[in-house]
Amino acid sequence: LILPCEDNEEWAKVEEVLRRPLESLAGLDTVLNEFAADSEQFRCKFFTNTPGSESAGRFDFDAFWKHGVPMMVEVALEMPTLFAGVELPLLLKGVNKSVTLTRRQCACLLAHSFFGSITAKARQVSREKWAFRAAQLFFLEAMPSALCFLNYFKLLGQHGIPEGAVTYQRQGFPKGGPPWRWDGNAAALASVKFSDTASIEDSPAETHADFANRFVGGGCLQNDFNMEEILFVVKPELIVAMALNCYMHDEEVVRISGALQYSRYIGYASTFQFVGDYDGHREGSPSAVVAMDALHGGKNRQFEEGLVLRDLNKARLAFDGAHTVATGNWGCGAFGNDHALKFLQQWMAASEAGATELFYHTFGDERSAPLVGLAESLQGLTVGALWAAVRAAAEEACKVFPPPIQNRRFLKVMTEGPSGLPTTPPTEVGSSGGGGMQESLEGKAVVYQGVEMLCVKQSGDGQVRLQDEHGATIWRSLADVVFPNKK
Repeated sequence: LILPCEDNEEWAKVEEVLRRPLESLAGLDTVLNEFAADSEQFRCKFFTNTPGSESAGRFDFDAFWKHGVPMMVEVALEMPTLFAGVELPLLLKGVNKSVTLTRRQCACLLAHSFFGSITAKARQVSREKWAFRAAQLFFLEAMPSALCFLNYFKLLGQHGIPEGAVTYQRQGFPKGGPPWRWDGNAAALASVKFSDTASIEDSPAETHADFANRFVGGGCLQNDFNMEEILFVVKPELIVAMALNCYMHDEEVVRISGALQYSRYIGYASTFQFVGDYDGHREGSPSAVVAMDALHGGKNRQFEEGLVLRDLNKARLAFDGAHTVATGNWGCGAFGNDHALKFLQQWMAASEAGATELFYHTFGDERSAPLVGLAESLQGLTVGALWAAVRAAAEEACKVFPPPIQNRRFLKVMTEGPSGLPTTPPTEVGSSGGGGMQESLEGKAVVYQGVEMLCVKQSGDGQVRLQDEHGATIWRSLADVVFPNKK
């Protein structure tokens, strides 16, 4: 990573702007606009409009002006000293490497991220979707995230920068295959503790999962307020990972050790709110946060064995060496993955990695309700036996469509075993009279609600996919369609 202090001419410009006296908070808008002159179409008015407004909520702008602003300027100007003789290697594809920075070095980089004085030219390779410009939060007026970021510097100014360091590590296994095996794996399953209210960051576990975007940090410097984005702004030292990493590949995770929490919050997505300083109620050393990206499960392929293995191996790498793990409904929000499958993948992964305890946070999602009973019924299995059961259930799920039916089929087989399935193939086609097996309707005309349509797909669960004359398709129950009797 190329820092602005490495170019004398560039650093002189940065220093000149940062050393100008500020008369009020509104002066920060001027600074941000000056650094963004070549990249932003809009003017920043955050510090002119927000202090004293309703949108400021509980944030103490007076304390930020008194303590936070001087700290930001001071630590930003220390860059030539803090990074003298220091090279910041990028953590790129296929290289297992780590970077350790003091908390003061992290604060320096984050101050420049706020001012916008570290630009895309800081990284000469793997620049796709590179983001390390917290100034965007204030141009976009992304209020909860912006307030959390400012609170970090307010606290540093009030109490000083804590001692200690943060380590950013990229980990991977060879593309040809991981060093562990699932078939016949004799490892015992870890014990599971479920919680439907507590947040992952409050867990006593030593390793916390980050439900990550493949670009670490996701949209935390924009208007996104999902799990990863919230985590990164309440623990801003995590944001430094965005400057160092390119996107994660299937065989990679990013582990961040030592990052502290500085802000408290409530809500999620549209209800996310900053509520004040973090009170330090979680005891012990800071947890390691592991960024792991799930595949998109919204289509009908998530139960295919290769895709099941991809996320299973990703989670196993993420939990490597952990004794206790905190995680939850990984990839089950916008990515549409099945709750039962994602729980079982992570349970196997944590157990194979040697964890003795898995703290599983369901966040009160009713779709996770069956997991407690499922875990109780499977607790005595080995990892290998559970993998065999998951593989068999996933194979059965692949035989039906659409995805909601796949999810129900998977859970049914995991709960009841293959004996829960019909011993003979289901009746493929309904009939207006008579019983027994009927020929498939695929490729034939049927009538639905008085409209003739083409049956283009038929599932084993009595569902048919109908196509109208315009090419649009819908899934409907076979019982709802009328079709010609076989002649």
